[in-house]
Amino acid sequence: MERDGLVLIALQPSATTQEAPGAQLPYLLFEQAVADGAVEVHEIGTGSVPSVAATTKGQPVVIFAGDTITGGKQNRVINISVWLPAGKVTELPVTCLELGRWDPGVAARFAAGRKADYALRSMLSHQVGEQRRRSAEFAAAGAPVPHSYAADQGEVWAEIGRRETRAGRHSGTSALHELYEDEAQDARPLAGAFPRPAGATGLAVGVGGRLVALELFDHPATLTASWSRLVESAVSAHLDHQRAVAAGVAPAATTRFPDSGALGRMVGRAVAALDGALYGPSVGEGVDLRLAGPKVAGSALVRDGHVVHAELFRVEA
Repeated sequence: MERDGLVLIALQPSATTQEAPGAQLPYLLFEQAVADGAVEVHEIGTGSVPSVAATTKGQPVVIFAGDTITGGKQNRVINISVWLPAGKVTELPVTCLELGRWDPGVAARFAAGRKADYALRSMLSHQVGEQRRRSAEFAAAGAPVPHSYAADQGEVWAEIGRRETRAGRHSGTSALHELYEDEAQDARPLAGAFPRPAGATGLAVGVGGRLVALELFDHPATLTASWSRLVESAVSAHLDHQRAVAAGVAPAATTRFPDSGALGRMVGRAVAALDGALYGPSVGEGVDLRLAGPKVAGSALVRDGHVVHAELFRVEA
């Protein structure tokens, strides 16, 4: 599907992996779980910029990399995909999206926010991957291991500032969510041009004539419930790319569509990169996988040998 140079490719499972219609998800999705009171996310103690805590009730909850939380002392984005076990408190690695606010007087709980855009998610994924590699090197040398799933907070704040400059806008607290709200009038009709596909479990995103991201889920119901949020993420990345082209900091697209071999090349490069992938315990249940190779990087949440969520991003030379 294409509109105004933004391309979305719905990905359907092969016939051998399709599940029965009406199959129930073995977990709750974070945004619905927050609305139903099945999970609460709150500050830890008096507050910690790179960490928050999630308390689940009777069912497991999955929160995906790129999901945001609003409120608390400052808005944050979740750095990695996490399976939150039922009836437990799990500390989540997060990054601040609001440089100018640290409000000790507000409620310590968070609401579920929108999905961060794919361009910012690519940056976060790369930064967390680099931190995981450094952690592995420290561990191999017998040295103390630093925070394993941290992003580069200073660079994220700098990127938000660059985006505000490109958009000609500035919020009082340099909050990324306010920039998203400001672009809503342009984003809404574009997002409405991409209907939800039936039976799909993933999508690939093309911006500026290039395939920039690929995202896979373990159940069609997960993609169905997440579709509007994922489209919103793609639209925001597309609009910022257009502003970057206008500002002369990104090359103008020479074609509207990625070439026909782009999807196969991204998948092939990711498969090849698995030979050097890093595996480690996630902060919830399951395993966090990190891969990096020529022109591709990404991550996956694996539980009981089953991929719950995977994300891949194009990496420029």
